Amino acid sequence: MNDEERIGQLHKLITKPELRLGYVAGMFYAVRNEKVPKQLDLLNDWFGSLIIEIEETDGSIKKRPEYKDRERIIKAVRYHDHVYSGADIRITHIASRLIGTAGSNHEKERRTGLLIQKNIARILCADNDRMIALYEHAEEMIDKLDEEQTAQLALLIYMFSIDCADAWYAKEEYDRDEELYPFDDETFDQIIYNAVYQILLCSWEGLVNAWMWLLLGSLLRNECGRIGRIYDSSFIPLYRAPSESGTLEDKLHFLIAPEDYESVYSGDDLQKRFPGIEWHCDCCGAHLNSQEGFDDHLEAWQCRKCGHINMLDYSCVYENAEDWQNDLHRIDQDDILKAIQKRRKETEEAE
Repeated sequence: MNDEERIGQLHKLITKPELRLGYVAGMFYAVRNEKVPKQLDLLNDWFGSLIIEIEETDGSIKKRPEYKDRERIIKAVRYHDHVYSGADIRITHIASRLIGTAGSNHEKERRTGLLIQKNIARILCADNDRMIALYEHAEEMIDKLDEEQTAQLALLIYMFSIDCADAWYAKEEYDRDEELYPFDDETFDQIIYNAVYQILLCSWEGLVNAWMWLLLGSLLRNECGRIGRIYDSSFIPLYRAPSESGTLEDKLHFLIAPEDYESVYSGDDLQKRFPGIEWHCDCCGAHLNSQEGFDDHLEAWQCRKCGHINMLDYSCVYENAEDWQNDLHRIDQDDILKAIQKRRKETEEAE
């Protein structure tokens, strides 16, 4: 089987390119050749006590789960190694809305799902230990995969994210707004862009971070925007992602194939050695351009705050802070100099 055939076979493991918890988590179980767990087991697998509080029993007692309106949590028991659902209609409707498999609109339970999403986001924003525990749990789950399965999951995340973006914007705006839990386009774009960014780092941390973006985005939907800066992951605001058209498709294309783009410069600070470049200390992060006496014509600058010697050279310039931290997308010196020269010519002709 060649690479194209292998990718085609993997692509078939994507149930549906929609940012819903059931479809995201489904990729993990697909590479393990396992069935996706039932509703409460699936929620407990990934979000545990944030959604379901399990009563400790010897596993021999059945007890119907119940939902406490004021506590925003489903109370259940584990029976024969599974979280017992008890055929409770209300619990089923709540869980199906959180997972994204709801087939009908029960407005009360949709609103209940929204309250659970808000509560989870509030907990994760207020309690960094809970966020770290959530991340570490995802790490432990992915660590159950062997080397081949891990590679398959990474490729699936990449393909799923791209397919999600295409499917989302193939819908009419009205249909996007009519989603059970509609996304703000900006929040959706950030989730997808950051998932792809992390996968392209080709690292273990990048894989877990990408998985976390999709998991949190698919469960919390718009509430994910509130916690985007909390867990240990690079966060690239979309306004800082280069593009020509401003669309997510274009920004993803630039992320995946930056060589297809040519730099354009529109600034007027052409007297500088590095027009348009904001320098930050490699040690403490201080903004060097604003420090007294800073001159970018120097070969190096000693940070006034911490004393670190920073080289001033195009080889040290990146698109943004996250790219610098991950050594990704270093500025192409020839490309940017060509853009600056073109800008100089334009200003000379205008005069």
